[in-house]
Amino acid sequence: MVLQMNKLMAMLLFHLYMGWVLSQMNSFEEVNRECNGNFYNSLSDNCTNKLAKIDEDIDGLNVYNILEPCYHGTEADKIITSYIRLPSSFRELGETEKPHPVRKRMFGRAWPLRAPVRDGNVPTWPQLINSNNVPCTDGSVANAWLNNEEVRKAIHTAEKSVVSSWDLCTDKISFDHDAGSMIKYHKNLTSRGYRALIFSGDHDMCVPFTGSQAWTRSIGYKIVDEWRPWLSNGQVVGYTQGYDHNLTFLTIKGAGHTVPEYKPQEALDFYKRFLAGSPI
Repeated sequence: MVLQMNKLMAMLLFHLYMGWVLSQMNSFEEVNRECNGNFYNSLSDNCTNKLAKIDEDIDGLNVYNILEPCYHGTEADKIITSYIRLPSSFRELGETEKPHPVRKRMFGRAWPLRAPVRDGNVPTWPQLINSNNVPCTDGSVANAWLNNEEVRKAIHTAEKSVVSSWDLCTDKISFDHDAGSMIKYHKNLTSRGYRALIFSGDHDMCVPFTGSQAWTRSIGYKIVDEWRPWLSNGQVVGYTQGYDHNLTFLTIKGAGHTVPEYKPQEALDFYKRFLAGSPI
């Protein structure tokens, strides 16, 4: 009787999971159909509504690594309330002729989700909410370690009186969007013989590997090493594809936005091989 109940429970869970998978696939197909590939600058109400549904479905996920929990520190309420206090000129960024709400989830120096990148100063997260915290991220251990006097001495960091303390997200970096596409610079360097490696964690939702893969492919170089797995310690830890002019694209299985943070051994492995000019 117990075994039969367990089987029924397993079947129920399987059907529930498959129902969820199918619903996500349907959402993906609907967004593709309504937005016609334009996901950052919606030109129709139907597209906007479908994208809003996607936002609702993924809200609460850790955007930097969807496998990791989202850390909710004491700043969570401040993030939301400070967004409400943002200047209207900033909150309106990314709006089209058919207004739609700018998403509240802004990370680091990012513009609001899917807003087109515009020329001009890029505001930092601390400048927006007067805090050095990053949503979903607990930086307390890194702060304690990197601000330790012995650690700073070991990594040859200047004294705090010179460069202040280390922060996960700082407001001491200032830059503007003014360069446009980077493809011409990559082509200039790789065509002159410089090796280049574009790598991406395959569980990063902030900069998904599919986008990096498409960007690398768009450079237009010929494929010389077909898509294949690469190994570390005898295990498949990602996939790679090689192009002429010494350009390589590589994914790291299970890694998030900051690859060495999540997969330090694998990161060290491919990086050492790349520096040595060895096959990955």
